[in-house]
Amino acid sequence: MQVPSVQDVFAIGDCSGYLDSTGKPVLPALAQVAERQGKYLASLLNKIGKAGGGHANSAKDMDFGDPFVYKHLGSMATLGRHKALVDLRQSKESKGISLAGFFSWIIWRSAYLTRVVSWRNRFYVAVNWATTIVFGRDISRI
Repeated sequence: MQVPSVQDVFAIGDCSGYLDSTGKPVLPALAQVAERQGKYLASLLNKIGKAGGGHANSAKDMDFGDPFVYKHLGSMATLGRHKALVDLRQSKESKGISLAGFFSWIIWRSAYLTRVVSWRNRFYVAVNWATTIVFGRDISRI
């Protein structure tokens, strides 16, 4: 994730243009890629800071440790009307779970709730979903 032409500059997410060991040109433009790159880069920057870095060109001769490796955990998408897609395969060729329909929608909703940060917000999201199921969406404007 280090920008090759500039010292002490890193890129994550869609900007990283990462080439992995198989020669594939770019990682998928997904939030899970950027999230994992961000966690990796945060630990790397903390390591540089603890080793006396943090100033321009101070990490020039430092060992950064193991390079970032992305492992795809799967994809999920909601389609609306209580339907979703869940693909938990690591690639199209590998074996794994690939579902569509109502059960996939339940899995997607459950996974979404696990990603909400606080218990308070999880409660609000769940209550909002429940009221939407019971009363429908209010799309009127005042």
